[in-house]
Amino acid sequence: MGQPLVIYALVAKRAELSGQVLDLERQKAVLIELGHIDAALAIFGYAKPPYDIKPKVTAVRLFKRNELARLLRKDSGQGTNREIALRVIEAKGWDAADSALVAKVTESVKGAKKWARRHVSTMG
Repeated sequence: MGQPLVIYALVAKRAELSGQVLDLERQKAVLIELGHIDAALAIFGYAKPPYDIKPKVTAVRLFKRNELARLLRKDSGQGTNREIALRVIEAKGWDAADSALVAKVTESVKGAKKWARRHVSTMG
């Protein structure tokens, strides 16, 4: 007999939380490096507070043009946006344990489905 539902839910929650721990460890490493850079700025005479420096944000494209749309057409379309995103991640060979990646792909799936609903209904 399969695992009871409670065990399945606890295993899923454990996997989610351990993914968040990995993300936090990556963030901690970045913060330590940022502290070193702030100290170096002070040593070299930078007078302003380091937090006044505007963050540089770069957009990361997960998919090539129309790639997600093609993947969604191949997918059965059954399930929640997150479930579809997990299948897309698996198809791409990416790490499904990376919670930030799962969140980004889920949002991309949601947006692509919304776009398709708007544009397919106007094309017919």
